[in-house]
Amino acid sequence: MEKITNSIDLKEIEKKTWRSTLEDGLLDMYFGMLVLSIGLGITLGDLLPEPFDSLLPIILMIIGLILFLLGKKFITQPRLGIVKFGFRQKTRKLKTVLVLSINSIILLILFIIRLVNPDLRLIFPVYIEGLIIGLLFITFPLCFAAYFLQYTRLYFIALLVGLSFFLSDLLSIILPEPFDALMAFGIVSVIIIIEGFIFLIKFLRKYPLSKEEMT
Repeated sequence: MEKITNSIDLKEIEKKTWRSTLEDGLLDMYFGMLVLSIGLGITLGDLLPEPFDSLLPIILMIIGLILFLLGKKFITQPRLGIVKFGFRQKTRKLKTVLVLSINSIILLILFIIRLVNPDLRLIFPVYIEGLIIGLLFITFPLCFAAYFLQYTRLYFIALLVGLSFFLSDLLSIILPEPFDALMAFGIVSVIIIIEGFIFLIKFLRKYPLSKEEMT
């Protein structure tokens, strides 16, 4: 009975520790940067000369990743320490990577097909098509990732990112291309980044550094 209780306690401790590493909001802000890079890539693709049109989204993604890693190193680790998780949590991460990798391959195939044949469309109207693509290939896979990672805020992010394609189609009524996409993805990215920043402030207040740790 004591061994079972200890095992349950260790699992609960690991869950709480894992969730505390997600409280800093840094991953939220990183997702926001990714969404912004997508919007800028779509918008500036036809405006910038090659190869800058392709490099700008990649540069923004790299900047977002660097800021995320620096935040973990200089903000999260000094407050929570370096945590090594067990096999159960590593399996969850592996499943998440697998789901997102398969989804990325499908998206790449769809992108190549549309690039080769721009006139190719689904049987649905253009607005419904954007909604279906966003929910099916963005929202659902990210929801799987949220489940495996036990990252509840990712459900909200997944819904926002999935709806950004639909929002872009709606904004195309009043905005010329490609600024409809910039506005749609810009709005979504700002919401996600602000959400992440709010959680970062809460994290800093919840886990303040002592004077000795700050020096």
